[in-house]
Amino acid sequence: MSTDIERMDDRTFYYYAHPLRRRRFYLALVFATLLFPLVAFGLIAGTIFLIVPFIAFLVWISTRIYFARLMGDTVLVSKLNYPRVNTIAEELKIKLGYKKRIFVFVYESAHFNAYMSQFFFRRAIFLNSEILETGVSDDEVRWLVGRFIGYLRTRKQAGVLGWLIRAAQYLLIFNLFLLPYERAMVYTGDRLAVAAIRGNVSSALSALQKLFVGRQLGYSLNPEGIIEQQREVKGSFFAFLARLTSGFPLMTMRYVDLMVFAKAHFPGEYWRFVAANPSIPEDLPRLAATSDKPAPPLNEHTRVKSGIAVGWVICASVLAAVTLAAINASSRIASTVAALRGSTQDSSQLLAEPGVPNSEPDNPPAAAEPASASHTVAAMDPAHPISLSDFYPPQSKRSGEQGRCVVQITVRKDGRVTNPSIATSSGFARLDKACVDALRNQQMLPSTENGAPIEETVLIPIDWKLN
Repeated sequence: MSTDIERMDDRTFYYYAHPLRRRRFYLALVFATLLFPLVAFGLIAGTIFLIVPFIAFLVWISTRIYFARLMGDTVLVSKLNYPRVNTIAEELKIKLGYKKRIFVFVYESAHFNAYMSQFFFRRAIFLNSEILETGVSDDEVRWLVGRFIGYLRTRKQAGVLGWLIRAAQYLLIFNLFLLPYERAMVYTGDRLAVAAIRGNVSSALSALQKLFVGRQLGYSLNPEGIIEQQREVKGSFFAFLARLTSGFPLMTMRYVDLMVFAKAHFPGEYWRFVAANPSIPEDLPRLAATSDKPAPPLNEHTRVKSGIAVGWVICASVLAAVTLAAINASSRIASTVAALRGSTQDSSQLLAEPGVPNSEPDNPPAAAEPASASHTVAAMDPAHPISLSDFYPPQSKRSGEQGRCVVQITVRKDGRVTNPSIATSSGFARLDKACVDALRNQQMLPSTENGAPIEETVLIPIDWKLN
């Protein structure tokens, strides 16, 4: 066993990481940060009633998504992979008189497999016994185990912000935006495992082929056939839907991504693989999730970007924006409540009573904020009284409509009232309109600051009452 084992430092990690990992980290972080304030304010659940055509549509789209997943995670029988089975199927179609296309898939029945589980703070990797049988090379085992360790290294590299994203995933609300980062971590784990075996992409792809169809049949797969399947998956709307709710990329996408990664970072190993499989097409970068440019040499001058600092800035910015919005909303609610409480003592100042003109109210209306020694709020101008009885809608009188509305107005420096609008409805549209009409273009005493008139927005409560 070799003893020249070097620990992968952070700079090397970022160099080999999947190109989309950092951008998807930001996307997941934004929605994970938004999630917790939203949960604190409560979740609103609605019931959707499904009709028969909509149910039929859901069944149809579910079957298409399932088929897209089969196309991405299993091996399609074709002229390239298992041609003998493909010939038998075509002969039977001719003999039985069936002309439509039939898809035949070959899948591995959980014999050659490995998976990772977490038990609180303990992590375990489970290897099926077939992985340790004859015919599986050491580098294949290294890649199978290394992809899990690379995934854990990617999680660790994100630090506390990664923990925030993972915690948000359990609430399922924004997983549409969180799972792309999870898939990018899986891609990164695959890539780090290839880097750990010095770019031996042939062994990595051989192990991946055995994950497709098992240990014995994995040797018989034609890489070109898997690439052709990825050609059908790439750009497919239903394949896109198939991976929306999964934290794992489709197997064909992982297969192509490893080849693109090896071509950029380990070209010698990649061309050794191509020499053994000369039919590999040239448009691989177009079929991958992202195309890697040829990598510069990794040395002390190579610059890599972690994105963690930017992540903290995004997290702080989102939390600050949510906090300011909550404070602003709370202050507006508190101002409205204070105005309504203060207006209960002056509710008789603007009463609309039929037959009783209210042309000279004794007290000024309540304002949005209490006055201070250097600040006075807008008040009624005795020289320009407002008679609300003239505005009480006759139809409202006949219908017995009563209630209180609160009108928000802006009183300019010259005392003219502008921009009247309803802050709190009376519950009747006619009375609300009468409130606005009664205050539009009226004249009041303006607010003052240190004795000088100022423009200010205030709240005016108006009670409509019948004798």
